[in-house]
Amino acid sequence: MIMQRIAMAHSRTRRWRVAGLALTMLLVAGLIAPLAQAAPAAQGSIFRIGYLGPLGSPTANGAQLAIDQINSVGGVRAAGGATIQLELVTLEEAPTVEALPAALEELRGQGVGALLGPDTNAQITPDTIAALAATGLPVLTPATGDALTDVDTANAIFRTRAPERVLSNALAAYLIGDLGVSGIAAVQTEVEFTEALMGFTAALEAGGRSLADTIALPGGSDLLDEVPRLLGVNPGAVVMWGAPEDAAALLGALREAGWSGVFAYRKAEAAVQSGVLPAALGDGVLGFDSWSYADALPAARIFLRDYVLAFGEVPGPLAVAAYDAVWALRAAMIEGGVTPAGLRAALLGGRARAMVQGVLRPADFGNGDLARIGVVYRIAPRGGSTVVARFDDIQRLELDQAGQLPEPVAPEPTAVPVEPTVAPTEVLEGVWIEVTANVLNVRSGPGFNFDQIGQIKAGERYRVMGASADYSWLVIEYQGSFGWVRAEYTKILGDINLVSIVQSPPTPTPSLPPNPDIVIDAVVLSPSQPIPNKPFTATVTVRNAGGGATGRFAVAATWEPGSVYTSAFVEGLAGGQSVPVQLSGTLIGTGVFQVAVVADLNNEVAELNEGNNLFNVSYRVDYPLLANQVNIQLGPNTQWDMFGGTPDFFWDGYNIAMLNGAQIGMLSGVTYENVHYDMLTPAVINNATGVGTDKVQPGVVFGMTIPEGRRAVIRVDNRSGETVWLSYRVYNDTP
Repeated sequence: MIMQRIAMAHSRTRRWRVAGLALTMLLVAGLIAPLAQAAPAAQGSIFRIGYLGPLGSPTANGAQLAIDQINSVGGVRAAGGATIQLELVTLEEAPTVEALPAALEELRGQGVGALLGPDTNAQITPDTIAALAATGLPVLTPATGDALTDVDTANAIFRTRAPERVLSNALAAYLIGDLGVSGIAAVQTEVEFTEALMGFTAALEAGGRSLADTIALPGGSDLLDEVPRLLGVNPGAVVMWGAPEDAAALLGALREAGWSGVFAYRKAEAAVQSGVLPAALGDGVLGFDSWSYADALPAARIFLRDYVLAFGEVPGPLAVAAYDAVWALRAAMIEGGVTPAGLRAALLGGRARAMVQGVLRPADFGNGDLARIGVVYRIAPRGGSTVVARFDDIQRLELDQAGQLPEPVAPEPTAVPVEPTVAPTEVLEGVWIEVTANVLNVRSGPGFNFDQIGQIKAGERYRVMGASADYSWLVIEYQGSFGWVRAEYTKILGDINLVSIVQSPPTPTPSLPPNPDIVIDAVVLSPSQPIPNKPFTATVTVRNAGGGATGRFAVAATWEPGSVYTSAFVEGLAGGQSVPVQLSGTLIGTGVFQVAVVADLNNEVAELNEGNNLFNVSYRVDYPLLANQVNIQLGPNTQWDMFGGTPDFFWDGYNIAMLNGAQIGMLSGVTYENVHYDMLTPAVINNATGVGTDKVQPGVVFGMTIPEGRRAVIRVDNRSGETVWLSYRVYNDTP
């Protein structure tokens, strides 16, 4: 008998931070094969997920993180109205191929309704595929063998990561298309990756290239004897599949012999993190997999933070695949219930889903593949990583859009209320609100004396474009224009401090005077925080508050930094009429500014009041953020990574010491809220040692440069004995 350990999520005391990103689970349409049997899926209010591996493994951790987050908001309200909690059931060890049938029987005896695993291609054979399918349960596996889901004609197995051919294609396309490498050699020392090598060869041939040489040495025996052979070929790139020790030994020998070409290794991140591949030797090495912890997509950053806080280690592709798998199961339960037949149908059917890895779209594949996302990353000088290319199957994706659904997606219709969620699936760009009142009036200005222009309902979401000075009223996008809502009846999704302060339009008057009177009711910036070197638009709502027609007039503003002049003409407004006017420009540099938008710039209109044509707008120009944490508590002897996977500093209870090349500098005479990217210059941030206890005091603000080269700002919020509370932002200067 194989012993199980049941990890009950609701018994944990782990504290979760709600990410501020709202998630909508979407399904993709497809067909399913008939099911042979219906195993028990739930016992009482518990739905058990069986994992073919031990507690504490990456897959178990990723699954448990998702389970804890789902249970923390009440569990899952499945189709039919039942609310259930999730529970993970694990084994003492991953079963061998021979022991798999007994392990499956043991898990089924625990009443599991779905299975996770096996984790490796070595555990997948025709016999194990048949045994997995025979359970009648949906099986979600991160195994990457190309033929896995095609061989499973019963459509019981769902692959949660990209097959090897997708990863091989991604690397081949990057080497050929981006780097222009000619002369590529391949080295394989693990039999498991034979399919991967074949896929890479096919991808090169499709791109008009062929391998200059191929070395296959199962087990890596006598690998270094092949170094002269490789040097004789002198390839522009060497691509390797094998054990980390083999990769480190081969790369070290090649570099020592003077070879300077590109080295690509399938497990590069894991090899660097384990220390088998030294960071100095790994500098510039390419890796390729289904996911990288260096992924800069918002959903990935939130997952990385939550995983590190929960388990104290950096997650890898297996962890994120399990995390996505559990959230996909949750969505399937909502749509199809908890029976094996309902789950399998829902996993195959429905619309596309945005998950941490990227967009999952199983209906497009039709064979049980949930995801075909492949990434190529480069190891940095100090061991960090940077994602350089991303693919969905064979299609190249833009790095900053790869995790988004093709179109904005409306909330998924359901016959029962949908519980709140905390996992990052649908990424909301900017700052949004979710309505908490049953019905909320939308008004023409920030006050109850302004006209009601519409109503919005509980659960609906709207993008926030501005706020009153005290943030009690918010400007939202509404029916193609803008409206004001009371903030206390909404839930803020995002950082409200990033939106512009908008001046209130004039208080409504009961009747119109006979003369024209031009006023500006609102100025809304899009994006609300302009990004340097990227276009922005100011939508100026201009109204004729008088009774007479205005005739033609100009609206203009000069924006900082850079004194960027923008203007537009209004051909004329009748009495009481208003019109949106768009001013567009591009700003260079960062900062916090206030400018005046002017209506009737050249005084062409004889107005009732010539003194009300200015509208002051306060705004920030800054780069977007890769990380934004508030009031993080650090105890003594803590290493902390603000972004990127490499620790940035060490807090010993008294001093902050820099790690891995990070630098720090004190910022004087500024508040944390007003710091912007251009303040964080090398002239200020040049201390590679750290700061002493006398500087680590509440209210003190520091600038930092982290090992990945990003700029950051950090504030000491509080300090009590050897415990300190910090807030920080890490900038992305290449949005």
